[in-house]
Amino acid sequence: MNYTLSRELFDELVKKLGKEGAEKFANAIELFLEIIHKEADKEIIQKKEELKAQLYNDLRNELATKEFVRAEINEVRAEINEVRAEIQKNSLLLKVLIGISIFALTLFNPNFITLIEKIFK
Repeated sequence: MNYTLSRELFDELVKKLGKEGAEKFANAIELFLEIIHKEADKEIIQKKEELKAQLYNDLRNELATKEFVRAEINEVRAEINEVRAEIQKNSLLLKVLIGISIFALTLFNPNFITLIEKIFK
């Protein structure tokens, strides 16, 4: 992008410095503005790249990766399998306890005892 001085400013420089001096001074100012513009562009690009890299790193750290999700799913599956095994064990114990309770209630029931005595007499 080329920068140029306004005509009014250039005319003022001609009055103060003369035509040749004004042209040199105007060229120096235009060159100076061009250099500032290029340096600003470089700095903006550098800041943009730094920001992009920082954002990428932050997002990468925050987002769940496939491996992380798979590991979590496998961990949950293992816990579910442990709970199922415990439920099956408790179910078997409950059946045994119910069987023992029915046997004990039947064995100690006076009517059952009377029935057994009549059968074996």
